[in-house]
Amino acid sequence: MTDNNNKNLANGSGNHATNQDKEEMIVAMPTSGLESKLKTLREKSNQHSQILTQKLASSQSGQNLLHIGTSLSSLPPDLHSLLTQLHPVLSAAETTEQQQIQKLQALVQHANEIRAEQRRMVNAADCAELYQDLLAAERDVKRDANIRRNAGNNKTARFSVTFAAAKDDEDGATQEDSKSIFGGVLDELDHVMSLERAAHTTLCLVKDLQSSNAQVTAMTTAKATGTNTANNPDSKGASATSGALPSLRAPLEDDTERAQLLLKLAPRIRRLEADSITSLSHRMENVLNRFQILRERDPQDGPVEGESRTESELLIMLGHSMRGLALLGRGKEVESVFARVAIMPLIRSKVSMGRLDEGGSRGECAGLFSLMDDIATSITKAFGPVLRLVESMFHAESMPGTTEAAANSMMGVDLVTAGVWVPIATALMADAGIKMAIFSPGIASILQANYLALDTFLAELAERLLVAVEASNGGTEGRADACISLNMNVILEKSAIQAAQDRIYLHPKTAEFSKKWNLPIYYQLRFGESCNRLNKAVTTTQREGWIADVFAGPPEDLEKLKNQAGFELPLFLELYDILLGLWRPDVILRPLTHRFLRGAIQLVGRTISFISEGMEGKIKFGEIPPEETNNGTKENGQGADSDAAPVERPLARKPYSWGESEGDVGAVAWELTILESTIAHEYVDTVVGALSSRDTSETEQSELRNLAAEVLKETSEQINPLIDSAWNTYIVNILTSKCSNPLAAVKGVAATYRMTNRPPPTMASPFVGTILRPLKEFQNEFESRTPDRVGSKWREQIIMTVADRYSVAVDELIQTVARTEVALKNRKAKRAAVGGMSDGEKVKLQLFLDYKAFTEHVREVGVDPTIVKGVDKLKQLTVEAEALLERQRNGGK
Repeated sequence: MTDNNNKNLANGSGNHATNQDKEEMIVAMPTSGLESKLKTLREKSNQHSQILTQKLASSQSGQNLLHIGTSLSSLPPDLHSLLTQLHPVLSAAETTEQQQIQKLQALVQHANEIRAEQRRMVNAADCAELYQDLLAAERDVKRDANIRRNAGNNKTARFSVTFAAAKDDEDGATQEDSKSIFGGVLDELDHVMSLERAAHTTLCLVKDLQSSNAQVTAMTTAKATGTNTANNPDSKGASATSGALPSLRAPLEDDTERAQLLLKLAPRIRRLEADSITSLSHRMENVLNRFQILRERDPQDGPVEGESRTESELLIMLGHSMRGLALLGRGKEVESVFARVAIMPLIRSKVSMGRLDEGGSRGECAGLFSLMDDIATSITKAFGPVLRLVESMFHAESMPGTTEAAANSMMGVDLVTAGVWVPIATALMADAGIKMAIFSPGIASILQANYLALDTFLAELAERLLVAVEASNGGTEGRADACISLNMNVILEKSAIQAAQDRIYLHPKTAEFSKKWNLPIYYQLRFGESCNRLNKAVTTTQREGWIADVFAGPPEDLEKLKNQAGFELPLFLELYDILLGLWRPDVILRPLTHRFLRGAIQLVGRTISFISEGMEGKIKFGEIPPEETNNGTKENGQGADSDAAPVERPLARKPYSWGESEGDVGAVAWELTILESTIAHEYVDTVVGALSSRDTSETEQSELRNLAAEVLKETSEQINPLIDSAWNTYIVNILTSKCSNPLAAVKGVAATYRMTNRPPPTMASPFVGTILRPLKEFQNEFESRTPDRVGSKWREQIIMTVADRYSVAVDELIQTVARTEVALKNRKAKRAAVGGMSDGEKVKLQLFLDYKAFTEHVREVGVDPTIVKGVDKLKQLTVEAEALLERQRNGGK
């Protein structure tokens, strides 16, 4: 403030010098100029005075100043003298202010010293408590080390160890500690609990040590870079310059005494951490071995020698040990100890090549299923309560949205996956002989059986390990230590078991295990078997005809397919049996569902291609295929250089195209109709049944059914055009040709009556009844085997074509008869006089009777004659003969 006052005084002195210069200029001015200047100044003064008065009158404070006068003429023209008089007062005020600030700073400094001492007192108490905890934890860990050493020296004390000798070696043992030993035996439960408490203390110490290390590092870095204002000597001057007053609310300077103490204790803390992990691991191993022996004992043998603890107490000790390791971030250590101590010895005792091939030949792996079942049963019997206890302690269901197996378990403890499944998978993949026998047997049936055995084992692993025997049997196991009193009988919910199963599937070891299966090769083997079977059936059918016995399945399946599916031709029975075989339980593998669906479509497509080419005449029946001719000796078991003559196989008949036979085409078309319907319905049910399990819900089955039907729809789209072509093209063309053959007899009607003097006809010609005979016979044979979607369009098409050809033949005959009658007009008149009806009239009458008979035949095959243009044209051509027929009926009148 003093500096500001000095600055203002300096400015005032400068303004005073400027005013003196202006006064000298005014003195030098003439009188007229001075008067003009004075007048201008007065006007401005009055003007400013009015403005100032108005402003003062507009506020309350200004009105209080108006009592001085109605104008400002009475105010002093200069404030310099007033400032000069106030300067001593202001200097005194500044001096007083500086003194008060100094007193405030001293007061704040003393208060901060008190606050710092209070903080030191709190930190000292905290450090004392922390050090006491450290000592207690070290004492517990050291006691455990002494117990292990004494137990190692005394081999007879296998389970219950004495603690007296260990207690005597402790540093700083108190009188109260000695009193806790009654009879020289310390309660083992309390000891294990003290180890968990030591682990918790170690965890807190390690966290404090990490925080202290970070604090010291931050302060050191800040001091090196000069950013720590608490230790910066210029900070006080900066605070004074900024005008900020000292305050008790300001934070104290950072204190590193507690951090320095923890850093000094860091070696002991780290050693305590390592010793705690070692003690807890050894304690866990010891209790696991004792628990296994206790679980596997025969109840009739009585209690185990040297073991005084019950299963419930051993479970409690295991819980303390595992929780202690988990608190120290050694959940993987828990899993490793359990796998090494409990699971691996059990697996090594059971898994071998001899056990794998038990009940079968070498390499068949006939004992794999029973082996995996035995492993799961043994683990559940020996360590089922342990697994359920750990799952109930560490399983966390409130961690959604993660795909990592370890993330679904608190503190990373997952015994079901890492403690049980990973060792089993590792054992199966580590041994080269076992790995080759299981994953690469080279035989499709063995590979499929191995996959199903391990897939079933893996899918049921969590449930078999975590479902209590008491819960599944509806009662207790009948042991005296049924864990009821200590509430250790854990029963998990289905959601917890399912979560454990999900962690198994999400573990990287499961993905590695799945990659060992060469499933594409398995599919190729199975698909190759199906293709070979179908190719053999196609070749035999091509050589021997549609009735060739090509069914290679069991006889009972043949009758079943005939009765249920309705197939009649052996090739289609063989095809459908092959398609069903893809989904048999001993063939299908769920991961290959898409491949097997594609394979089914390809097999049907191969058959459709064979049928289509045969219908078109590209493939002749009765011929031996080239590939069979070239390899005939090999098919008969002879070598390539053998001199044995190939066995001659009987041919159906002379090579022919079955597409020229309406019976073959109709039979094949009906089989295709059955195949299309079966694939769209029954075959979809077969696929869904093969892929569903007891856990599949109705919604999942519905979705699976829709997907399978959508995929197989492609097959139906291939079959339908072939059925339509068979009926509307091939059958129509064949029957049209056969029905048209008798029309050649139309020309013989004229020869029948020309110059024969025969009586007029009274019935239709014999050939008329044979025109539609092929159609009638085919219709009678396939009346029950005509697809509904075909309808009657194919018959109408045949009738229309035949009727058109018939009308053309009749028209040509009538024109010929007319020309003949003109040439023989005189003789015709003479004969007409003799017989009463000319030869031409007899021909027309015969044609009319033939027309009437043909119309009836058309109606008999189910076609309305009125819609057939050829029949209408026949009517028009023979309408004149209707009068001749009427005259004949009236006796020629």
